Amino acid sequence: MTISRASEDTESELARRLRAVERRERELEQALAAVAAQRERLEAIQAEYERRRDALIARTREVQVERDLLREERARVVAAGLARPDDSPLH
Repeated sequence: MTISRASEDTESELARRLRAVERRERELEQALAAVAAQRERLEAIQAEYERRRDALIARTREVQVERDLLREERARVVAAGLARPDDSPLH
């Protein structure tokens, strides 16, 4: 093998290795972009979850307030009924 042939083989090998490194670099860039997209989607999902959770917490409070008001009204009705036994539908 001559020096020029060895030099060509080395250059060819270096060019092949460089292409492989560049290809792997592109693959890693694509993987990083995919991970970034997944992270953004997860953040959006998390924000939506928190918004819905807050809405459910608020709705729970509203329902509890309404339930408490109904219980108070029922207690007043029962108390009023006990105060007037003559008006009872059982007599």
